[in-house]
Amino acid sequence: MSQSSGRAVPRLEITGLKKHFGGVHALDGVDLNVKPGRIHALLGENGAGKSSLLKCLSGVYQPDGGAMQLDGALHAPRDPRAAEAAGLRFVHQELNLVPGFTAAENAFVGRRYPRRFGLIDRQAMQRRLAAVRDRLGIALPLDVPVRHLSVGQCQLVEILRALMDEARILVLDEPTASLSESEAAILRKVVVTLAQAGCAVIFVSHRMEEVFELAQDYTVLRNGVTVGQGLITETTPDAVVAMMAGDAQLRDALPLPARRAEKLLELDGFSPSPRHGSLQLSAHGGEIIGLYGIVGSGRSSLLKALWGAMPRASGRLSLAGRPLPPAGIPSRLRARVAFAPEDRRGSGLVINHSILDNATLPRLSDGRAVAGLPLLSWPTLRRKASAMLDRLAVRYGRLADRIATLSGGNQQKILIGRWFRPGLRLFLLDEPTRGVDVRSKAEIHALCHELAGDGTLILFATSDIEELFALAGRIVVMAKGEIALDAPAAGLTRQQVLAATFRTARPHRDSRRTA
Repeated sequence: MSQSSGRAVPRLEITGLKKHFGGVHALDGVDLNVKPGRIHALLGENGAGKSSLLKCLSGVYQPDGGAMQLDGALHAPRDPRAAEAAGLRFVHQELNLVPGFTAAENAFVGRRYPRRFGLIDRQAMQRRLAAVRDRLGIALPLDVPVRHLSVGQCQLVEILRALMDEARILVLDEPTASLSESEAAILRKVVVTLAQAGCAVIFVSHRMEEVFELAQDYTVLRNGVTVGQGLITETTPDAVVAMMAGDAQLRDALPLPARRAEKLLELDGFSPSPRHGSLQLSAHGGEIIGLYGIVGSGRSSLLKALWGAMPRASGRLSLAGRPLPPAGIPSRLRARVAFAPEDRRGSGLVINHSILDNATLPRLSDGRAVAGLPLLSWPTLRRKASAMLDRLAVRYGRLADRIATLSGGNQQKILIGRWFRPGLRLFLLDEPTRGVDVRSKAEIHALCHELAGDGTLILFATSDIEELFALAGRIVVMAKGEIALDAPAAGLTRQQVLAATFRTARPHRDSRRTA
């Protein structure tokens, strides 16, 4: 880590920053002091004002009050291009890539293309990005469309794109949320190297262990106001969480006792696609099973196949004793299966539609004006949506507002909470708490325990090994499309899980055992 003095001249100084949207005060007096050569953690719950602050910094929003200074000069970018010209680089939590473009092509969106004999020189584009990739030690294909890459690999494309030009300030918004342990370790090493070279890094993360490992300084926002700042060495994770939450208490996420249920899910020779292994797995209602593995291990493919979204899936799959076809989402809906995908903006939510539309989309039949007829009672749907949003403590203005106006954590709670209904048998969640704050994570975990207590089988994939042990009662580790480990979480250590993650041998235990 950089050893720059805490008394260094600020690279970025923000005082009393304000941004209002009608009667909503997104920012109501934010102070931030970021020094060169240091990693500064920007912390706060979803909706605390972090995203609005970064949008003011990047020129997307124009502040209503306060001031920003960059190396002592006024910083008031009219648009993102002006911020980029000033040396600010942003890696956002949500992906902003063109699916049909390769990594190299995406890296040059908004940049001047290199040309040879008047034509775009694609080899020069790839060489330039490859030089950045190789310097940072990142393994990533550059010549395939990014739609064929995992979400974690796409996040690495975003990072490489941001670092193609020299950065005075690098802003990372939840950069490791979709990365495996090995990829996150590479990123952390890159961040430290950049700081040592004099770059100022603003690091937004809800992973406290990561913050306290990397950052030297911190600022905490709550309700659009700076409520704490200082040196990381002079505070504790509990103190930071207390500043984030204020007087409110985090929801208790302790497991509820799951009732003993019948065998619910059984896979026999099941394969998500021809390039995946043949899987054997059985599980009971009321279990919470965590899937773990590096990017490309097959955990997300398994969840998609169980949801019926992998057209080349094969083998036997039965739910509650009844066989289901290897592919076909309608069959899963009829069987009372739900799915919350990893990419909430691209695959989970209709981002340009209203909060109401997104909250009620999987449950439109509950709002029929006349049973059996496709006529909707909008007052009924609004009442049900409001009740669901209140239960999940979602912060929003009006049901008619676009869901894109909500913070990532509130979007995630809607993505998950809209499926909650009596009789849900199987809930598939891919990275259920990606990019959400400490309180929202506790609330989502508590909701999963509540569902499990009612007999629902929860099967979730996560890149966060801390979440794996906090939520799962049983852990299934995948490697190269096969199950490398299947065991109760209580009998495992972190080292055993990581060892299985990189093992290519047959399953550690018989996954057909009675759970």
